[in-house]
Amino acid sequence: MRSTAMTMFAFPILLASLLVPGVHAQLVHPIAGPTPSFEVATVKPSPNDSPSTNFGIAPGRFSARSATVEELIKLAYNVKASNGIEGEPKWATSEKFDIQAKIDDTEAEAMQKLQPAQRLDQYRLMMQSLLTDRFGLTTSTRTKMLPVYALVVAKNGPKLEVVEHGKAHMPSLWGGSRGELHASSVSMGMFADWLSGNVDVGGRPIIDQTGLKDSYDFTLKWTRNESGANAMAGLGTSHPVTSVVPTEQGGPSLYTALQEQLGLKLESRKGPVEVLVIDQLKRPTPN
Repeated sequence: MRSTAMTMFAFPILLASLLVPGVHAQLVHPIAGPTPSFEVATVKPSPNDSPSTNFGIAPGRFSARSATVEELIKLAYNVKASNGIEGEPKWATSEKFDIQAKIDDTEAEAMQKLQPAQRLDQYRLMMQSLLTDRFGLTTSTRTKMLPVYALVVAKNGPKLEVVEHGKAHMPSLWGGSRGELHASSVSMGMFADWLSGNVDVGGRPIIDQTGLKDSYDFTLKWTRNESGANAMAGLGTSHPVTSVVPTEQGGPSLYTALQEQLGLKLESRKGPVEVLVIDQLKRPTPN
């Protein structure tokens, strides 16, 4: 089983399906004018067949180990739906690459003054530039009506530790591949992004509709669903999920854990989701 481990940004309650206008899983689009880019970047074929992908973001630096181009595109464009990319060649889901990239120290210092979500979007835009420059990537988008989940507050209210204003730091999410997630200074929008595409939610996009505006510290523990490949944080593979029932016994499903431990729940709906269409993609140019 392939898993995606993530140390970064330092990405069953089944109700009646509702059609909810205005609900979108938003992609991160290129900006008008010059696009941010890394000062230096190396792209090399991964030397080993590691079962896990690792992404890292630190001030001024980005790294990827044993990542497929599909995973890189999902991170760069914030693709969350398991079927949110169309037109990719087969090699983009199997061949793996290692990337090391950095930006100018002055630019890195300026980025540290941005809000965490803004910094993450800057890194995404720089990854888009890298994919264009080194992989010849060109894209377009279209909208499809897809099943989504809305992340909402449960009946008895949230059970989250609020990070005091002025004490929030670079948000981080770590763990999760074994059913234990640790979150520090994380917004509900970022948490919804992490949940999106996860095999334990059937690969669906998750839309934050909690209305909670603070940053939070929390730990979430659940029994993982091993019936399909891990699509953790929307960055893993996009194999279909045959079941949302955990195969292991003795622990709650993700759906139950969200309610019991965090006071949140997922509501099944349908909404317009942007799908990324790959118009052109080539194997990377040599360094």
